[in-house]
Amino acid sequence: MLRERHHIFLGLFVASDAIIVTAATWGAWWLRFRLLEGFKPYGELVDSTMIPFWAAGPVLLAVAGIMRLYKPRRDEHFLREFKAILRTVVVGAISLVTVLTLFRNELTQGVVLNNLQFVLWAVLVVIGMTLNHYLIRRILRWARSRGLNIRPVAIIGTGPTGQQICRTLRSNSWTGIHPSFFISHVEDDPPEALEGLPVRGGLETLESVLKSESPSGVFIALPNSMAARIEELMTILGNYPVDVRVVPDLTFRFIMNMKTTALDGVPILSVRESPLNGWGGILKRTVDIFGSLLAIILLAIPMLVAAILVRCSGPGPIFFRQRRHTANGREFSILKFRTMRELTPDQARIEETSDRWQRGDKDRVTGIGRLLRRTSLDELPQLFNVLRGEMSLVGPRPLAAGEVADARDSWHGFMLRQNVRSGITGWAQVHGLRGEANNRVRMLYDIHYIRNWSVWFDFWIILLTVRRIFSDSSAE
Repeated sequence: MLRERHHIFLGLFVASDAIIVTAATWGAWWLRFRLLEGFKPYGELVDSTMIPFWAAGPVLLAVAGIMRLYKPRRDEHFLREFKAILRTVVVGAISLVTVLTLFRNELTQGVVLNNLQFVLWAVLVVIGMTLNHYLIRRILRWARSRGLNIRPVAIIGTGPTGQQICRTLRSNSWTGIHPSFFISHVEDDPPEALEGLPVRGGLETLESVLKSESPSGVFIALPNSMAARIEELMTILGNYPVDVRVVPDLTFRFIMNMKTTALDGVPILSVRESPLNGWGGILKRTVDIFGSLLAIILLAIPMLVAAILVRCSGPGPIFFRQRRHTANGREFSILKFRTMRELTPDQARIEETSDRWQRGDKDRVTGIGRLLRRTSLDELPQLFNVLRGEMSLVGPRPLAAGEVADARDSWHGFMLRQNVRSGITGWAQVHGLRGEANNRVRMLYDIHYIRNWSVWFDFWIILLTVRRIFSDSSAE
């Protein structure tokens, strides 16, 4: 019954996407040759032939099937589905152009279609499919939270891991995955009930339980001492139409961020890995270079005015420099506009080697310095740190050597924070955790950012930063 429902929902997604792709062909044609009719970069060579919708729909849906866009996604965040939609449309658009080029004479009577029309079509399809999938997913979540479209599952293992899986599934009822009963891994005197659910026998009676209860899925949550029995269980489960998931017997803070990869066919569980390795790091660095260059160009006049005002505020350098740590423990000299009166040589030496991040004695803040801090303009010289590769536009705040040493020894997992470049702004800063805010709380936000990093997350933080610039009281 549940699998029949899955086919119904699959048909709903495919049919609605087909309508959207068809509508996008009309929309792209109307935008290009009605709304943008006067836009003719190639003179009169622009053709007004529409992309054939009877070719666009089948090609894109075929690509969607190949790229498994319509696989079940009950327990996935919608962001992953959006990425799948984006990949599908990009590959689909390239495939469509290729098909219409190779079969130009048969499909478009030898006419070469307008390139801009394909771009508009792809944009409309991405927007339409994203809204469509999001709306359907929200409706399904709403239904599942009210007991509809539920998939009952069994949990094999009554230890801490099995109990945690049960609690996690219950607290995320939107997935529609409902724990129905346990199967005990304890042979002698298994409990009758656990977490409010019945315990239906042990491993020796697994087959009879599967026949009588007919769950749609199984979670294997055995302790490490019984890991050798997982292969035996997989053999038994292979004879039944159930989805099988294996939960490693690890602390849940590790499981939450675990990734599975394969090396020459050997599965590898990655427990702790920076998301900025590989292409992620290249993409982030590219955004940093172009973003900092653009910001320097746009903010050149405000920076020049700020430098002149700092120079006029009293004796001392325009820039304040302090040694800080960035990715992999590398030290660099952070740049800021000076906002305080000049220190004596002895005071400067003490502050330069300070193990604490501090704004200094507020009584020494100049009038111009107070304005620069309130508007965060004192941070602008750090754009040059970003350009030099010492910092990033978005990332954890830069720490002093003493702070790194203290946190490393007292807080497990802290060093994940040191895998990425420090940032001008970050997830902690946009939540008001600046200045003398509690370091431990701030680092929790930093680690959350690293574990959930994406380019879109960076853009969102930048937008929140712009909004907070003139309202952040912690910038005082």
